[in-house]
Amino acid sequence: MPGVNDLSDIPLTTTVVDKDQLQQAAHLQEPLPSFHHGVIIVDFDPNMRLQDVLLAAVIARVYGNPDLLSEAKLETPAGGFDWDPAEADPVDHGGYTSSWHHKLHSRDEASHRGLTFHPEGAPGNFRCHYPQLDPEIWESCNRANSRTCWLRMKRPDSEGRIYGYDIHTNYEVAAPTGVSRYYTIDVATGVIYPDGFPKQALLFNGTYPGPRLEACWGDELVITVKNSLPNMGTQIHWHGIRQLFTNDMDGVAVTQCPIARGHTFQYKFRVLQYGSTWYHSHYSLQYSDGLCGPLVIHGPASANYDVEAEQTLMVSDWVRDSAFSEFHQEKTNEIAKANVKMDTLLLNGKAGMNAVGGPGNSPRDVEAYSVTRFTSGKKHRLRLINSGSGATFVVSIDDHQFTVIANDLVPIRPYTTDRLVIAVGQRFDVIVDGQRDRTGNYWLRAQPADGCNAFKKGVFNSTAGANTTYPLDTRVGIISYPSLRSLALPASLSTTTDFSCLDAQSSMVPVVPWTIAREPLNPLSLSTFYNARQTVPDQTLGQSGNYSHWLLRLDPNIEHQTGKSMHSPFWLDFSNPTLLNLTGAAANPSYNIVYYPYRREGFIYMIIDSSLLPGTHPSQLGSQIVPNRGAHPMHWHGTDVVILGQSNERFDPVTSPGTWNYENPPRRDTVVVPGGGGYVAVAFRPDNPGVWLVHCHISWHASSGLALQMVIQGEGGVDGGIYGVLGRRAVDRLVGGCEEWEGDLGRGDLEEMVEKDDSGI
Repeated sequence: MPGVNDLSDIPLTTTVVDKDQLQQAAHLQEPLPSFHHGVIIVDFDPNMRLQDVLLAAVIARVYGNPDLLSEAKLETPAGGFDWDPAEADPVDHGGYTSSWHHKLHSRDEASHRGLTFHPEGAPGNFRCHYPQLDPEIWESCNRANSRTCWLRMKRPDSEGRIYGYDIHTNYEVAAPTGVSRYYTIDVATGVIYPDGFPKQALLFNGTYPGPRLEACWGDELVITVKNSLPNMGTQIHWHGIRQLFTNDMDGVAVTQCPIARGHTFQYKFRVLQYGSTWYHSHYSLQYSDGLCGPLVIHGPASANYDVEAEQTLMVSDWVRDSAFSEFHQEKTNEIAKANVKMDTLLLNGKAGMNAVGGPGNSPRDVEAYSVTRFTSGKKHRLRLINSGSGATFVVSIDDHQFTVIANDLVPIRPYTTDRLVIAVGQRFDVIVDGQRDRTGNYWLRAQPADGCNAFKKGVFNSTAGANTTYPLDTRVGIISYPSLRSLALPASLSTTTDFSCLDAQSSMVPVVPWTIAREPLNPLSLSTFYNARQTVPDQTLGQSGNYSHWLLRLDPNIEHQTGKSMHSPFWLDFSNPTLLNLTGAAANPSYNIVYYPYRREGFIYMIIDSSLLPGTHPSQLGSQIVPNRGAHPMHWHGTDVVILGQSNERFDPVTSPGTWNYENPPRRDTVVVPGGGGYVAVAFRPDNPGVWLVHCHISWHASSGLALQMVIQGEGGVDGGIYGVLGRRAVDRLVGGCEEWEGDLGRGDLEEMVEKDDSGI
């Protein structure tokens, strides 16, 4: 057949559906020695004729050995129709790229389709597919009246047992085996106007927010990221994804060198969790300039709903100038003890009434806002994400309530509230009742929380009085019921009065319970870290005469007693990721490494404290380091953490543990450390070997050094344990990326990256 030996001109994007048998994908360009069955979805130009050359290309590229095939037939996406590829016409999927499904059978096995279904809320042509589940035996059970169910057997097996996957399945240890889904993301610059002002932004595939990536519970995501930026490297983090035994895929400076310009890196990992999250650059301040997008993993839910909103709701603060420029101005003006001041508020990249910026010039029509369509009498699932850089938001919908069903990829027992406090990096899945006989539009509001925001035109403070004191309009989105009134801006009023920065953590009870051992695996004194800041410019980090930094530090008394030290801002060398230098990295005091033993059972405790250090006179802190009493949204990579205790009071190692919750406490990956001298106590299982960041998710604080890294050593010690889990191929791939990065630096036009002037994260 023509074209078998030359595939370069065929615009294929291949999704391998049978994960176990087809784990070596077309993008790896490695032949499979054998296979049993598999389904290949091939998307291509809808104007292209599907002829023998295309089928030959699929066989040659994916399998490498077409002699293994005795039959190759084509079926429509719905199945059940055989047709000749030479006579096929493109199939319209409601605006999505045309596609054909290719069913390829080996000579020793009959057709086995596996279980396929369309999940609620996904695009029209998206399907969950579980190749190992026989549809004669298994079925999808996720329906409007049974959202807690996902997959189940239709009837008992020979021993009378019925298996399934549902909201009660412990996703930490069990998940269905899905398919591999391929995405390609291009990182490039582009001019956008989210609030009416032009900005040279950094964009995923030319959009802000970036494209919504979708998967089903148990799928493998294979995402090729190309760096098309003119003057920077990049790396992409999949926020909240546990990355169990795939530490090299975390997408941060401690696990890989930046992706060099003109090069690609392929992230490949399995999603054991389900729910709502996001992906973003973890290279310096890039995500604050636009590099972020939603990631949805379809699975069960802890309460029933009818429909899902067509878009994920990403609320953020926004700077009109470059985030790098804003950060530089802050450093120059020596006000690093404060946040960069933000310009405006956005929902899904739209500013609504805040666009253009002047009274009388602001948009006055519905299209200026992100609009979410509701149907009267239906229950709607919404996915809410704070993708901002600094502000915590109090989100509400006028005259509606939220039934909260998940936080940070953790399904929880449903509870009802009229407001949600969402810190930077946090996510919530909620159900909103589209009440009967409703018409017209209602405001979705995102009020910056008291004490957890900073804007150029003033600080939001709900106690300040009349709305005239607020610099920006907090009506950021619209909930719209179809009617003639839906063409007009809402006239609804808010009844929310509580805009405090802390949320109702006690209401967040995980469906899958954890019981926490009352005795930690680690000495608590060596895992109690204090928010602090420098008071004078740091002469040792970055350029000479640098600036004052944020940091996490140990109590100086503990440092003196134990000989351990940690009182430097977090500061990385892009060319020396910890994962590739596990032994040598420990010698660098700015790498802020904490070692924990690998254990399948038991818990590590950690305290983040914003109080004055107990028993320590301020003079012992050093004249250049003082405690910081601000609130910080701390994010843990590689694990969820339970919130043992969260208090506005100072942590007391003797009395505080007696007040903690050890029976199924709230669990998430991003937790707010209370300001004003409070603390948060968390615990996690050290069962995921690797190098994992813990950092404040306020962009300016992370870039200034408010972070540490945990090394979970693995069985066999530090090097052998972690490298044994990752495998030689993964390590070689990381080394190759560093060689590309070093080659890019050698070109001589990345001097600003050689003279790196922030932490790197």
